[in-house]
Parts: sequence; C-alpha cells; structure tokens
Amino acid sequence: MFKLDELKVFIATAEAGSFVGAADQLEVAPSVISKSIGKLENKLNTTLFNRTTRKILITSEGEWLLGQAAKTMESLETIRARFIDDRIEPEGRLIIDAATPFALHAIAPVISKFTERYPKVEISIESNETIADLIARRVDVAIRIGELKDSTLKAKKIGNTQRALYASPGYIEQHGEPLYARELEQHKCLGFTNPKSLNIWPLMTENGERVAIKPHLQANSGETLKQLAIFDNGIICVSEFTVQKELKQGELVRILTDRIEPHSIPINAVYYSERAVGRHIRMFLDFLKENTVFSV
Repeated sequence: MFKLDELKVFIATAEAGSFVGAADQLEVAPSVISKSIGKLENKLNTTLFNRTTRKILITSEGEWLLGQAAKTMESLETIRARFIDDRIEPEGRLIIDAATPFALHAIAPVISKFTERYPKVEISIESNETIADLIARRVDVAIRIGELKDSTLKAKKIGNTQRALYASPGYIEQHGEPLYARELEQHKCLGFTNPKSLNIWPLMTENGERVAIKPHLQANSGETLKQLAIFDNGIICVSEFTVQKELKQGELVRILTDRIEPHSIPINAVYYSERAVGRHIRMFLDFLKENTVFSV
C-alpha cells in the first residue's frame, strides 16, 4: 500500500498547487514530487491531479483524499506530541515574518525570555508589511495585524488590539487639544500613504460616519509617523501597543479618549498549513499569547 511519505508529498502538492511549489516546501527536486504522485496514483488506481503544461488541478478524488490524508496526518501529530514531543526539548529554525511594529513592540521586548527557555530554537525575524509568499520565502509563520484577505492561508488568532489618537505635549501646547472629532479638520493629522484605510480613524462624525482625515504629512510606516508626532508635527492614530514606551516617558499623550468608537483589530499568526506548523512554532505562538499585552 502507499507510504506516509507519499501522503506528505500529496498534501504538499495539493496545498501548493504545483509540483515546483511542493518541491520548494519539502526541499526536494520537482521530479521527486512528480514521481511520488505518479506512484500514489498507480497504487490507488485513480487520477489525483489533472495536468496541463502550465498548472495542475486537483480532481474530486484528490479532494476526497486530501481531506482524509489531512485527518491522518493530524492524528499522527497528536500521537507524536503525546509520546515524543512532550518529552524532548523543542529545537529547529523558526523564521518569523512580522510587520515592523509587531517585531519592535511585541516580539523584541519578550524574545530573550523565549530563547533562554528554549535555547535550541534558532529564530530569524524578517519584516514585511504584506502577506508574503510563505513557501517561496521559506517563512514558517507570518504575524499580521488586521483582517485577513487570503482565505487559502491558515491563521491562528493570538490577540487583539485597537487604535487610539496621540499627540506630543509640544504639539498640544502650540495648537491646543481637540475635544471633538470635528475639530480635527483644524489640526495637523499624520496619515499613511498605504493602506489608505488606515486614514479612516475610529471616531464618529455628526453624520454617523467614521472620520476620514486629510493628512498634513504622510508616511508608509507607523514608526515614522510616531517619530513625526513626537517632534510636534501632528496627531497620529496607531495601535495602542506601539506607543507604550512613549506614553510612559511623556513623549506622547492620548487624546480624544472618550470619543473613540469601540473596535477590535485581530492579530493573527498566518501559515501555509496545519501540517507545516511544528512544535517549536506552536510553542512560540503560545508564548506570545501569554507574554504580550496588545491593548491597554
């Protein structure tokens, strides 16, 4: 009968949508993937993928097998975790792709505690503001803030945050503090070049619509906007967990606190498949949930 390795190859191929993608994920040659799929099809006496010169498409038989194979691999992972993983120290390389604010304000302050606890896990942090091609970039997990648009990816929610408005004491001294949302039109608001949706602030107008600002200055980085605000250039709207140090040091103060509309922004760990999430990755995500405060 077929081997477990053949199921692994089949799942990787179905998820990647190509022999080349599966080969990159499993770090083997595409010819190895093609031969393994051919052997599995012969053993099962069926066609799992329809091939063209440009792509492969999974068949209905392949879809059925994918569901069963995923359950089988999940059961094997549960068995391994029960009898093997819980008895050995986690190890391996962990490549994390995190948006810059998350890397700076959520990962950096607590990562030493994780590396001290699990010294055999090698961590590499990359910053990318959009959903990366996880397989092509060999990323284990990506951390993203906000609603996810790619339904083909798996995600684990690790927390929530919310945005609030901040300005420097110097700016308030020069321009006064706004008390109502409509007063922002007379103030210098600092906004994002992309995505423009971040320039819609969680404040309600008299018409019942959220405030859409016209930025006095723009940047593609929340960290840049924060520095502009610290140096008295205007008002920013950013996630709460990104400004805690500046609040404690008195470089920024929160404004319009009682005017903010209740809202919740999800923080997700994004990965390609359940099968690809090793024990060291799961432990890191659990660690973040336990050790990071995203809202105040």
